[in-house]
Amino acid sequence: MTDHVPKPRRIAVAGGTHGNEKGGVWAVKALQATPGKRLRPGLEVRTRIANPEAERRNLRYLDRDLNRCFGPELTRTDAPDSSARERAAARRISDDLRDTDLVIDLHNTTAAMGITWILTDRNPWVWWLAREAQAENPMVRILFTPETPETNVFLPSVGRGEITIEIGPVSHGTHSHWAARAALEQVEKILDRISAASDSFSPREALSRESFDFFLGEPAVSYPTDSTGEISMILHESLVGRDYHPLLPGAPLFVSPLSGEILHHQGEIVHPVFLGEAAYVEKNLAFTPTRPRPWNGGIEVFL
Repeated sequence: MTDHVPKPRRIAVAGGTHGNEKGGVWAVKALQATPGKRLRPGLEVRTRIANPEAERRNLRYLDRDLNRCFGPELTRTDAPDSSARERAAARRISDDLRDTDLVIDLHNTTAAMGITWILTDRNPWVWWLAREAQAENPMVRILFTPETPETNVFLPSVGRGEITIEIGPVSHGTHSHWAARAALEQVEKILDRISAASDSFSPREALSRESFDFFLGEPAVSYPTDSTGEISMILHESLVGRDYHPLLPGAPLFVSPLSGEILHHQGEIVHPVFLGEAAYVEKNLAFTPTRPRPWNGGIEVFL
């Protein structure tokens, strides 16, 4: 755990990857309007509204989800939606940010997830930054959803290090002072911590002395559907606002508003997140199960 990992110096902050998630948009605009909010010794910080036309129209996307256009998807020319405006935007973003050490992508969720840092790889800098944020703010949780170069289709993957920050609950298309303030605070503190770290600082070594909990994500669970593929049952009302809380075996999970039939959770205890996320209804996704895991030095994460 003592291998030296150079600290990030070229950093990009994106908001509006989904145009109706306004917290990150306001944070980016604040960074652009007030240079002192982004300028730090030794760092080059770039900012961008990732999907400006969708943001102007207050839409999640124009043709397809921009945050699913990267990785292997970026070079696809045989896709039915190959002319989608988001595909062209993804190529521009990838070209612009290809030399970036760290990409921070700011999102909102309708789920009650507080301030969730989503990490997809084993970069020790992003884990150390996440741990520092969690130690300072009890609303911060760390969600690890491992990706490979073949599966990572998200915007932050264009950087050498990546952080996605989800803030919620916030209704899509609305302006939340709390979400805008929280997004900006998280970014400013990331910049402060990186800038203040010496060139010889080892995040691996610092993490080896830490003990904390994070959540390990599992494949998302779909809504039950009928023979035509339409959603036939919805999340039980007892789950509203219960992101990260344990879902026990036998607990009500899905209910049919038509018949009153209830499906109960089967299997082991999980801690669901993105419960009823509005943007995922079009994908028929009801929630993402997670399981809490202890860090205890974190050696296994870097194996």
